[in-house]
Amino acid sequence: MPLTQPRTGLPHDATTSRVAGGQMAVHDLRARTSIVAVEGDLQLAFRDHSLALLGDAVPVTSVTLHEGERYVVPQRGIMSISTAHAKSAVFVVEPWRAEHEWHRSISQAVRKLTSLVKTRLQRAT
Repeated sequence: MPLTQPRTGLPHDATTSRVAGGQMAVHDLRARTSIVAVEGDLQLAFRDHSLALLGDAVPVTSVTLHEGERYVVPQRGIMSISTAHAKSAVFVVEPWRAEHEWHRSISQAVRKLTSLVKTRLQRAT
């Protein structure tokens, strides 16, 4: 099984995984998620999500990711990640942050507005 652990210096929602030779990690990824090959080369394989109803008739897209390279997933879907060679590889899966930034900004605005309303109400009484 792939080993997954948090990695310092990365966003809190990024995960680091190690895949041994002959193993495969399968991830259900959102569009614009990044995969970074940290150690070793990776083989990424996925099918066009928009054609999922056609099942196995849809050809598999295969991408080789060399150490240090980043691949941005073009659309939501299932991706299998394996080593391109017999030795193990380490990779990072980093979700697209703009969505998280948006939620974080809204949450922060709501907290500030709530604080302002509480302060005004306390002053009024």
